[in-house]
Order: sequence, then C-alpha cells, then structure tokens
Amino acid sequence: MSGDDQAGSIRSILVATDGSAAADEALERALKLAEQTGAAVHVLAVVDATTNPMHFGVDDIGELQQTRERLVDDLVATAGDRDVKIQSAIRRGRPATVILTYADEHAIDMVIVGRTGRSRVADVLLGSTTDQLVREASVPVVVVPETKADDGAE
Repeated sequence: MSGDDQAGSIRSILVATDGSAAADEALERALKLAEQTGAAVHVLAVVDATTNPMHFGVDDIGELQQTRERLVDDLVATAGDRDVKIQSAIRRGRPATVILTYADEHAIDMVIVGRTGRSRVADVLLGSTTDQLVREASVPVVVVPETKADDGAE
C-alpha cells in the first residue's frame, strides 16, 4: 500500500486538548493532516470531575466546564479559516476513558495529543492520560511534543 493510500484512509482525527502549548501543537498537526487527507477534526476537552477544581484556578466544576467550553470555542474559531470540517465537544469524566469512548463512538481513525510535563493542567490531563491512550487505543495515537519557543532559533 502506498503512503497516499494509507493517508487517504484517515477520515477522522480526534485532538484532545487541555489548553497547553503542546495541545495547540497537536491541533496544528491534526489540521495539517486533515487538509492533506480531507479528514474531519474532532476537538475534545474533558472536564475531569474527580480533580480538585482549585488545581485549575477555578472554584467549581461548573466554572471549569465553562473554561473548557471557551477553550474549545476559541480553538475552533482559530482554525475556522482552514478548509477542514471541525467538530467540538466537551465531556466529563476521566480523561483517558472519555477520549477512548469518544473515539469509539465517532469511528475516529487517529488520536493526536500533545506531550508536556511542565504544567499541572497538562500533567493531570495529558501526562498519565497520554500513556493510557497509547496503551489502550484501538487506533494510532500520535503524541506531539511542545515546540520550544526559546531554543535560540529566531
């Protein structure tokens, strides 16, 4: 099978986001791939109701839900000028479980997540979550590292 045939089989890509720079890099990678393949991009943010909202600088889960909604809305608006079909969703639950369930429910062909260890938000939502996704997903999981902005290149 040629690379083009393989790329053409990607019809839907799921990007799990937590608002980190690494998640932004994952979304950018997904959008580029979607432009090449014609795939739809699903942007999913998970509100982990088992986590103390104070870790995120908010007072309650409802506020965290609203923060996630604004995040997803902003990401979709930013990507809106691209010729890519984008769907967004906010779900509650344990992040890895919710992401895997969403992927199954929507016949996702690939999951793309960001990798970072620098923020508490990322540690909670995409640290151990990424590890579980890589181990348990029935589709390929692409882990995108955060680009270092201050690596000396200008």
